[in-house]
Amino acid sequence: SIDFGVSFTAMHWLSRFPSSMKDSPNMHAARCDKSPAPEKEQAAKDWKAILEARAKELVPGGRFVCVNFCKNSDGYFLGQTDVGESMWDSFQWSWDQLMEQGLIDEEERLGVSFPNYYRTKDEFLEGIQNNKDIAKQLKIVSIEERVVRCPYRELYVSGKSNKSPREYAEWFVPTTKTWSHSTFKSGLKSTRSEDEKEEIMEQFWENYMSLVTKNPEVHGMDYVHAYIVFEKIE
Repeated sequence: SIDFGVSFTAMHWLSRFPSSMKDSPNMHAARCDKSPAPEKEQAAKDWKAILEARAKELVPGGRFVCVNFCKNSDGYFLGQTDVGESMWDSFQWSWDQLMEQGLIDEEERLGVSFPNYYRTKDEFLEGIQNNKDIAKQLKIVSIEERVVRCPYRELYVSGKSNKSPREYAEWFVPTTKTWSHSTFKSGLKSTRSEDEKEEIMEQFWENYMSLVTKNPEVHGMDYVHAYIVFEKIE
């Protein structure tokens, strides 16, 4: 009974956590040359369930607009494009520093595995093309990839922010923290107390801010999205 549905930057999170990045320095499936099968398969199952639900709830002629993180045709994804340093490399450096600082061990250094997946354009399309039941109910009106430059970095580089390098770091880094803090924290051993975990996390974010302060112009988080419009078939 829904005429119009919208989702922005939400459906990359997985309903179950394969955690296959643990014991590797990759942290995220998008950083792998070949998508790891556990994350890829879970993402396909979740996308199928998402489309089935939208097909069921939309009225004939109703539309669903999905703007979701993707890995685009150039291989770019959130925080890793053709501009500036890779946010993921910066994450890795800042996390590795914790071991250099004697705060974590090797198991924890390799213990981070993000429970989300940036689908490619083909993977989005396969959700309909590979499922006859969904294809009978939904059609794709349009799909396109877009890169949106990091607004924090763009404003800083333009000189309009009037911020010092450290002020920029303290302004920008928290936007990466909001969605990643819990995942990094989960890489720490369960035997640690909550207070100890938070102390380590505080140092991790300080490591990242210190890195950004050294050369703020190259640090940002470009957005890479797929913009998809679905319509319920009459």
